[in-house]
Amino acid sequence: MYLSKSVRIGFVGLVGIFLLIALPSLAKIDPDSITGMWLFNEGKGNTATDGSGNGNDGEIHGAKWVDGKFGKALEFNGADNWVEVPHSDTVGFKGGVSFTIICHFKGTRVAGALVGKNYEDTSQALPWYLLWNGGADNKVTLYLRDGASTSFRADGTTEIGDDKWHFVVGRADADAGKASIWIDGEMEAETDFNEDGGYGTGEGVFHVGRHYDRYTEGIIDDVALFNVALEEEDIKFLMENGVETAAAVEPVNKLTTTWGRIKNSR
Repeated sequence: MYLSKSVRIGFVGLVGIFLLIALPSLAKIDPDSITGMWLFNEGKGNTATDGSGNGNDGEIHGAKWVDGKFGKALEFNGADNWVEVPHSDTVGFKGGVSFTIICHFKGTRVAGALVGKNYEDTSQALPWYLLWNGGADNKVTLYLRDGASTSFRADGTTEIGDDKWHFVVGRADADAGKASIWIDGEMEAETDFNEDGGYGTGEGVFHVGRHYDRYTEGIIDDVALFNVALEEEDIKFLMENGVETAAAVEPVNKLTTTWGRIKNSR
């Protein structure tokens, strides 16, 4: 059926209004709160570019470019693949600062850490943070240790080594003094933590797919750090739409990107 130009324009306008009403979280995530963002969309080369604008580019050690949850991603072999990002103030969190760590994972073995800071080798420089696994299962823990070597753990309950995509979030709310682990948009555990301790502020590197001498086997995509404690609706928005959408500064860009994702998913 043929639609006149005016009807088509009117339809697009109605779609835009619908999206702005139905997706209020588009405008809620402040792009300036993203302190590190590795989309892994380069598709080639040995550098993982930091899309946050903070210059935290990472060196890729052997991981393979593959299709990801959103665009491209990196596949890790579980033996010696990882991504190394040099220390900077924007990949650590000072005392009193809330933060959120996110990534998408699809694989069979969550060995060591999906992401972390200051514990890629035996130095385990304090204070550190990890989205971590102890090796006995494929669950994920938000593991924090402050400068006084006091540990705080929020232990996830879902096994995610089933070769399906899972969205993993570690959230630390400095105002409430609570840290929590979220899997696929649902909070699974919460614990008190030292909100004044600071985490990842030492000179150690930020690392993806590695913890000490243990390596993750699977695909990791859309790794990002935020200097805020994201709300539940924001976490679910990122799970469904990806961090690149949230990082679009102009609302029209967010709308266009989201509308494109909706059309492509049909």
